[in-house]
Amino acid sequence: MQLEGICKVHSGIGMEYQYGEFYIDRDYLVFEQNYGYKMGKRHTYPLQTLENIALIPENGQVYLTFSCEKTCFEITGTEEKLFPFYEALHTKQGLPKTSTPQPKRSRYTTHHQYFFSK
Repeated sequence: MQLEGICKVHSGIGMEYQYGEFYIDRDYLVFEQNYGYKMGKRHTYPLQTLENIALIPENGQVYLTFSCEKTCFEITGTEEKLFPFYEALHTKQGLPKTSTPQPKRSRYTTHHQYFFSK
């Protein structure tokens, strides 16, 4: 699921409008700012830290708002466009973390393996 458009961002620096794409990748919300000419910047926010996720209908438009630490986001759009993303944020955020067992580390380092191969 991908959401693209202009987003109002409130932070400690102030308020600004930014154009970019929002999507969910594993346990993170990714915001890719697009400056044009294939230039951009990627910001990732853990889904567990998102707060105040809300859909607010106002004057015929719908606003999706959420915050992460000291940064607040506000995306404007239609309900058909924003509601699936709102549901995805809620379902992904509530999932418990599942830890997969890590493979055991070998007793030899790559330095040892280099000499063994000779």
